[in-house]
Amino acid sequence: MTVIQMYDGPNSTSMKLDLGSDNEQTVEAGVMHDVSRRRFLQFAGGIAGAGLIVSSCRKTPPDTQFIGRDDTALMNYLYIVEMVLTAFYTQANNTQYYGLTESELQLLADLRDHQYAHRELLKKILGGNAINKVVVDLSPVTFADRNNTLTNAIFLEDLAVAAYNGVAKHFADTSFVLLTAKMGTVQARHAAYARDILSANTFADSTVVGLNGLDRAMSPQAVMAALAPFIQTKLDYTTLPA
Repeated sequence: MTVIQMYDGPNSTSMKLDLGSDNEQTVEAGVMHDVSRRRFLQFAGGIAGAGLIVSSCRKTPPDTQFIGRDDTALMNYLYIVEMVLTAFYTQANNTQYYGLTESELQLLADLRDHQYAHRELLKKILGGNAINKVVVDLSPVTFADRNNTLTNAIFLEDLAVAAYNGVAKHFADTSFVLLTAKMGTVQARHAAYARDILSANTFADSTVVGLNGLDRAMSPQAVMAALAPFIQTKLDYTTLPA
């Protein structure tokens, strides 16, 4: 089981814990993030107030988490993506690669905080339907190596962009479409930044942008399969669109 150092803001102390405990997913030890970030999280209030469809009962093995059905499953799916990204950037900040510049350090911290804000926003919207625990496996990444860290950042960010692009058409509640589209554009900027500092002027290359000038979209099932090496928790996501 991978245990990471969670960072929850510039005035907090870091603590070792699994990403996503059965209760709160972070242990706050001080003032967490700034006012603008708290206001961003409050944006979920109107959407969360409407509530998500409560998932039907399902027989799932005791060591496996069922992510729900319909819009609940889709939002939990995005929540899982954001948990992995939050863990990745938290560790990238704690285990800094050799040759890290001051500007790169500042931007890595921004990327970590963006992912934290996304994760907490989705958790707020899901409310009691949020899955309880996801243990993130970061063993595929060599964080001390610049090339390996940035290559994995690009992979995860591209996957997140494809996830957000591919999920919109499946929502029954169309109020989620605009919100998740905005979050997807943030991920696209992250991907462009990681590409550009690894190799200049490759911020939107042909590996992710098609002839139509648009980023790729992937089905939820395909994204979860690609994300599998980074997740230890057993998940039942068979209700996600293929």
